[in-house]
Order: sequence, then structure tokens, then C-alpha cells
Amino acid sequence: MLVNIVEIDHNLYFSPMAKSNDTRPADIYTFIPDEHPRLANELNEYSKNLKYRDDHRLLENYIDIDFTEFPIVSVWKRGEKIVGFSTGYTRDFYPNNSIRLLNRFYHDKDNSRVQFTREVLRPSTFHCIQQQILLAQKLNFDHAFISSEPRTNKFFKQFINSLSNKGTHSWSFKEGPFLVTPSYDNPKAWQSIAATQLKNTEQKFWQHWRIV
Repeated sequence: MLVNIVEIDHNLYFSPMAKSNDTRPADIYTFIPDEHPRLANELNEYSKNLKYRDDHRLLENYIDIDFTEFPIVSVWKRGEKIVGFSTGYTRDFYPNNSIRLLNRFYHDKDNSRVQFTREVLRPSTFHCIQQQILLAQKLNFDHAFISSEPRTNKFFKQFINSLSNKGTHSWSFKEGPFLVTPSYDNPKAWQSIAATQLKNTEQKFWQHWRIV
């Protein structure tokens, strides 16, 4: 898959909507919120109103988000309409100097959510990840990772293999499950992880995680 990313402003990346082979097509923008507060505030308002228009089983993860609190944010748009978002997220619980990509990954119920698809790695998702990697490197992170609930392991492994084959970085996948939030008794806190190294480092990413 060709990487089609342009830096249209300082620390603001853009990839145009795919013309084919994407059931959730969108223009992808990824940015640092401190440098692009207008985009962050636009997403804040969108997130605030989701409670009135969506019934997603994990809706509480997507409403009333303050996007200015994240180091990296991506927004999916069709024209001027927001149809999705995700973030890069850091916390002390993660390995030192690592960032979680595709965090709070949301697709709009009315405009960007499909019931079933055989796609493994959509162009829109691919470019979102690649844009987030570019900013994570600029911000000097050592590792980036993506996590998913174990029930999706078959798909998640295919997804990561495709990302490794088509993207700019090699990814490693481990089933775990690993404790990705400090909530030991919460089944959703135990997830599989895929990670990539962003620079030469002595940091031991995999040794950090608590495993069942």
C-alpha cells in the first residue's frame, strides 16, 4: 500500500480519502493539539454530543473527551463532517517513553460504521497509524503499541501482519493477555499487544508488562 501523507502545516499531517477498497473512507488529519487548538476544540464539541446520538456498547469511552490532554490526535473527515477519531496516549502505567496508538478509536454511527466487512487493513486506518507514527517519532518516543481484546486475536494478528508488510515499520505481536490498565479485576483491561520500535534504544518494552 502506498503511503500518501503530506504535512500541510507544522505538525499537521493529511492523507486524502481512498477512492476504492475502503468501507470507511475519510480524509485523515493527525496533529499535536497544543499547536492546533481549533481542531482539538472541534473534536471536543463532537465528543460532547455523542451521548445524544449513539448507543455504542463502549460509548463511555468516547464521550466528553478533552482532546487537548493527548499528545497526538487524529480526526477522520468527509468534507467538513467529522466521521471518526483516535488518539495517541501515554501514561505512567505504560513502558517508559512509549505511546499507545489508535487509542479511543471511534467511527461515527451514522456516517462511518459498517456492520460487517472482510477488510483487514483499510487505507484510512493504515494512514491514520502511519501519521501517528510520524508524530510519535517527532515527539521522540521509543516505542509505539496498539492493543486489542483477546477475543479479536485472529483478526488482530492478521491486521498487524498486514501493517508490517505494508507500512514503514516492523511490528511484533504477542497474545498475552497483558494488563494494559491498572484494573486487575476488569476483564477488558487484559489485552493482546502489538508494538514497534521508533528509534534505537536500550528500553526493554516487553519486560514491562504484567501477564496472566
